[in-house]
This record gives sequence, structure tokens and C-alpha cells, in this order.
Amino acid sequence: MKRATVLVVDDNVELADNLRDVLAGLDGYEIECVVATSGKEAEEQCANLTHALDLAFVDLHLPDVDGLDLVRRLRSRCRHCEVVLITGDATIESAVAAVREGAFAFVLKPFSPQDLLQTANNALTRALLVREREALRFELEESERRHRDVVEAIPAFVLALDHSDRIVLWNRQLEAITGKSRREMLGQPGRDLVGGGGDRNLPGASGTSRLVHWQLAELDSTAAPITYAIGTDVTDERSMQRRTLRAERLAAVGTLAAGLAHEVRNPLNSATLQLQVLRRRIEKGNTAPAGLIPVVEIVHDEIRRLERLVNDFLAFARPSPLTVAQADLDGLVQSVLEQVRPELRQAQIRLRPELRGEVQVEVDPERLRQVLLNLMRNALEAMSEGGALTVRTLPTDPEGFAGVEIEDNGPGVSEDAPIFDAFYTTKEAGTGLGLAIVHRIIEEHGGQISVESKPGRTVFRLRLPCAR
Repeated sequence: MKRATVLVVDDNVELADNLRDVLAGLDGYEIECVVATSGKEAEEQCANLTHALDLAFVDLHLPDVDGLDLVRRLRSRCRHCEVVLITGDATIESAVAAVREGAFAFVLKPFSPQDLLQTANNALTRALLVREREALRFELEESERRHRDVVEAIPAFVLALDHSDRIVLWNRQLEAITGKSRREMLGQPGRDLVGGGGDRNLPGASGTSRLVHWQLAELDSTAAPITYAIGTDVTDERSMQRRTLRAERLAAVGTLAAGLAHEVRNPLNSATLQLQVLRRRIEKGNTAPAGLIPVVEIVHDEIRRLERLVNDFLAFARPSPLTVAQADLDGLVQSVLEQVRPELRQAQIRLRPELRGEVQVEVDPERLRQVLLNLMRNALEAMSEGGALTVRTLPTDPEGFAGVEIEDNGPGVSEDAPIFDAFYTTKEAGTGLGLAIVHRIIEEHGGQISVESKPGRTVFRLRLPCAR
């Protein structure tokens, strides 16, 4: 049930009371009705109401004020109030004047209760609709104000483009950074400022520019599509990233240089000592081949070790781009197995191939062979007293990757050993670059490599992207 406040103004007390009684029976409404017998009392009643006045029945002829004048005063106090004039001698002039003052209707004396209730119902319907519309308008304005305050308050650049890519929103942050006011920018082309999103240079007020990362959102409204763009100033962040990357590269170069120097020093020292031995023997006249050839062979082996170290270092430090092609994974694995089979036979290591069928992968075949050969030879060297090498291929997983597992039953490696770090090695003559190169090649393919190890079982797992 709707609630409504009604004021009855008439100097005829008996008529006013009758009006109040009739209005109390208005269907669908809970009426709060107050009565006044003069214009002055009516204004006092209106001022004392706890709720806004919805409807007023006003006698056109009051003892202290003209009814039309009272209409003006009541509507100035309650602008959404509807007024119905009560009169017994309505004229064309009074009707026109009433309309000008905003009166809703006339009720002519004598009137029937049914006509009064119908007029009251129509007037209250209009009054409540106007009040609801006003409340909705206020809520909409309040909502727009809140959203506008949010747009102005957030520490980011916010603009919006209409369907013609013209600027329809330009927030305070953009005004501050560009020196261009909202009034100046509204209606101007704006697509060049944001592009399709991502990093773009934004001209600044001082003639310099700032690097801004834009994120776009397109909304299809009933009127026309709108593109909202939110930008973040990443100038300092990108500069910091470049400095950090430069520092990391310098640190990496320093680490590689230190590791290379350490690895080079050992074979150089060995070769130098052997050359000194060779010199002393020659000075003593000991020039028999049996005394010189072993020394020469040692020097030759150390030089070959240096050459291998330099080649591995160059392969690690200056990788050549991948030549990716579609290849049969089982075929690649089988070709490497055939290459290492004589070495396995000589080391008395059993080979257990478990190839699951044809899986096509997107790889650089030669680089993948290098990876597989390195891992298989590592497994072979780990089983110095014989054992079994298991090589298996795995079917495509739900993420679109195929797998290769290389398993040996050697002593294993420590869980915290940095086996993929450059120059880390447990071999007496190892360069420490083999697994680092393997790791980099797999990552360049967009794949993954992992290791699971315990005494008696070590498994290297490769995940490689399947052909699309």
C-alpha cells in the first residue's frame, strides 16, 4: 500500500472534515490528511509535516489569501506537490490562471465522493510518478558523479573513444601529463594515442614524451560502441628493467668469464708442466721416442680438451637460431640410439628402447639430436660399472606436448645440485657446459626439461611441442 500526505485547505470546517473522511477511503493508499482553515494555517501545516506533501485541496476563496496565491506558496515549498482547486464559481479566467500556477484540476462544489476520489487518485498517481522520476534522476546523477570522481581519482590515464575514434573522455591525469585540457581534447581523434593497446609514447607538456602501457576495453552500448583505454606510465619501470637486464648480462658475462678462466687454466697448467718435462729431457739428451712421445700425447690431449672447452663455450654463449621443422620424434630418438649403440656395447650397458609410436613434433632436428646425444652419453658415463639405459617416448599430453625420458641406474645426483648451471660438473675432465646447453636448447623450443634422481635411478624428462 502506498503512503501519501494530503493537505485540505477550506474555511468551511464541516466541508474540510468531510473531505478528509472521503479521502481516507481511497483504495491503495494510506492517507495522512491534515486540515487548515486559512492560508496562514496551511503554510504552517506544510512546514510541520514530517513527510513531503503529495496533494493539496485548496479552496479558491480563503479569508486571508487568494487560493491561487496560496498555490504558488505551497508549490514553492513542495515542488512535487499536486494541487486541486475547490470552487463553486469557476470561470475561464480562473481556470487559465490555475493552469498557469500549475494546478492539477478543479473540483466544483457540490461534488460527489466518487468524483473526488477519482481526481485524488489521478493527482496522486502523477505526483508519485514525478517523485519517482526525480529520485531516479538524482540517483543517476549521483552515480555519474561517483563514476566521474573515480575516473578522476585513479592514478592512471583514462580516455574513451566513440565509434569514430574521437575522444569523449579525458581525465585529469591526462590533462596534467599532456598539458591539454579536457575542453581542448574532447572531439579530437584519439586512436593514434592508444593504438591497439600495449606500449605507446604519449607526448608530454614539456616537449618530452612518456612511455604509457595502454589496456583497451570495447563496450557495445545501445547507442554506439565505446572504447575505454586505461594507461599506466611505465617510463621509469622500463628504464629500470633495461638497467637490470644490462646488469644481469654483465654479471652473467663475469660468471662465464670466471668459469672459462678456471676451466682453461687446468689444461694450460698441465700442458705447461709437460712441456717443461719435455724440455728437461731434451736438454739431458734423452731424445728417444719412448721418452718423448708420451709427453707429447699428454700435451696433445690437453690442447684437444681446450679446443672442446672453447667450442662448448661458444655454443653456449653464441647460440645460432633454431631451424624448426616438423619431425618424427621416434625417428629422431632411434637415429641417436644407433649412434651410441657401439659405445653402449663397449661399456657393457644394456639398451631398453620403449618407443610408443609416431608423434610429430616442432623442433630443430639437429639441435634435438645434440640434446639426446648429450643426455645419453651422460647416462653412459654415470654407469661406469655397467647397467641399463632406458629411452622411452611419451604420447601427447592434454597441453600439446610430447615427452622423452632417458633413464639410467647409476649412482644419481644430489637434489640440490645445480646441474643446469654453466661450468658445474662432477666429471674430472668435463667442461660443465653440456647440460647448460641442453637446458637452453629445450627452452628455446618452448619446452621443458626436468630431472628426478635417487641412487640407482636417474630420469631426465623432456617436454617438446607437438606439430600443429
